[in-house]
Amino acid sequence: MQTVFLVFLFILQVIGFYFMALLYMKVSKFNDLEKKQRKLMAEMDDAIGAYLSELKEENERLISIIDKRQENNDSAEKSSVSPRSLESEQPREKEAFFLNTPRYPVKAAMDSYRKAPSLKKMSVPDYGSNESEMDDRTLAIHLHDEGEPIEKIAKRLGKGKTEVELLLKFR
Repeated sequence: MQTVFLVFLFILQVIGFYFMALLYMKVSKFNDLEKKQRKLMAEMDDAIGAYLSELKEENERLISIIDKRQENNDSAEKSSVSPRSLESEQPREKEAFFLNTPRYPVKAAMDSYRKAPSLKKMSVPDYGSNESEMDDRTLAIHLHDEGEPIEKIAKRLGKGKTEVELLLKFR
């Protein structure tokens, strides 16, 4: 009887060691995963920092280009010199300045910016135009800014009150 009991205890001890080894392997895998996760987070932080640094440099470059363009416009307006004679006097500066500027005309960009429907609130709206030319959203915003109640705007546009509220909410 005592030998059976000792064999039983030996088997239980082997099973216990087996489970301890399994648990140790799971814990070490978890620790490895945690180390990898920390390393990935550090790499992502570095990548985002580099991206933000590049974005800041690009913004500063854009601001300097805009300032230079504004200074050139101001100096051109102050002097009675035509732009052609100004170009002949400073060809190198003009070349260096316009080398990095976008080719899209500024006036066309501003026109498209003003015409964008999602940017009507940010741009200066032209309420002096004919109301029949305005879309429902612009007209609703215009009427609401004038102090019209939502029910009256909805009736005028032929839309539901909730739809007008949503139009005004998502200016």
